[in-house]
Amino acid sequence: MNKNFLTQLNILYVEDQDEIRNFTSNILSSFVKKLVICSNGEEGLDAFKNNPEIDLIITDINMPKMNGLEMVKNINQINPNIPTITTTAHTDSNFYKKSIELGITSYCLKPLDLYELMKNITKSLEHKFLNKELSKDSMDLNITNETLEVLNNQDSFVAIINEGKEIFVNDNFSKTFKELNINLETSLIDKEQYSFNKEIPWYEFISSLDKQNVLVKLTIEDSNKIFKLNVSKIEKEKSYYLVSLYDITNLNEKSNLFEYKYNHDLITGLYNLNKFHKIFSLESKRVRRYRKSLSLIKLEIQNIDENIVSYEDLLIDISQLITKNVREHDINFKAEQSAFLILLPETDLDGALNVAYKLEELLNDMLEDKNFSKKSCFGIVELNNDDNEELIMKRVSLALKKSLDSQEERVSYF
Repeated sequence: MNKNFLTQLNILYVEDQDEIRNFTSNILSSFVKKLVICSNGEEGLDAFKNNPEIDLIITDINMPKMNGLEMVKNINQINPNIPTITTTAHTDSNFYKKSIELGITSYCLKPLDLYELMKNITKSLEHKFLNKELSKDSMDLNITNETLEVLNNQDSFVAIINEGKEIFVNDNFSKTFKELNINLETSLIDKEQYSFNKEIPWYEFISSLDKQNVLVKLTIEDSNKIFKLNVSKIEKEKSYYLVSLYDITNLNEKSNLFEYKYNHDLITGLYNLNKFHKIFSLESKRVRRYRKSLSLIKLEIQNIDENIVSYEDLLIDISQLITKNVREHDINFKAEQSAFLILLPETDLDGALNVAYKLEELLNDMLEDKNFSKKSCFGIVELNNDDNEELIMKRVSLALKKSLDSQEERVSYF
């Protein structure tokens, strides 16, 4: 951990418990450039407004007057790119749900482990600091001995890229990577959230995002690792890119677990409706921008008894059948009760109907093999220009209801 890095930081620390606040602030103030200390969310919000140089927020959650999450929500309206570390005793899913919605990804559970807290601070701000240090060097990117020491003292893997080639790597990088050539289509986690241009290099695309800490999965020595990836142009050298990767495979396991639970159905492993809200918003904007089609299928088994012993196994079998028989870029979701959603990018109504008829035949064959007399039913809609999420979900539910109520037609569109 680089001490020089810490001495340049301005941190807002908000904690209502006197004993914890005094102890932690005494430690932090000995490391950082400036520590602004507050005892509740209202004070913290006012302090942030009066200290625009703040680099990072460390906050408790349960506090009087304004809790930590409400404070962060208000601060995000001023500057959504300020990283936040929460110090909390919470372990319930509702807390993590709200935290994820606010973009908080670093947690330190109480009682505080100060070494872990310092590591989280470094992880949150390291890339920004490195870019600032490199920008001090001359136009021909001569890396000074001081900067070299900084780069080699980082916990992350650091490289400087020019025209696709690493012209500098730190010690950690050279010990782990022979070269860094990222395929965004296979490496990006939650790649459906991004609309990337295959014609531009991966590092140029990542640097153009208004987002820090993009998650990627890379194979290192036959083992899959999860990294937070940051890429930025070096200020004085527009053709040079600073790349940093931070291995989070074994970090924040608790927060990763709660995030998984928040975004996934725990029976089938498919994305749930929480994730659908995010992906639909991104996909609908993308298809309208590029004048593409987008269709949605909702399916359910007619009059299925949710109390049967094999109900969960049936849901798993349905989810696996859907996944095997749609395209790779189609996105499957587990909806309410026994219903499923399939989002079909670049697919018009006729294309969606073809998918539904194919799945209907396969699902009904599977149900027959399991000695179920029930039938699969489908509702289908194509995104209209005036559709929002609420309207398209209402239309696809009405189309599905039409099929469920029908004695003959199992595939309906609206």
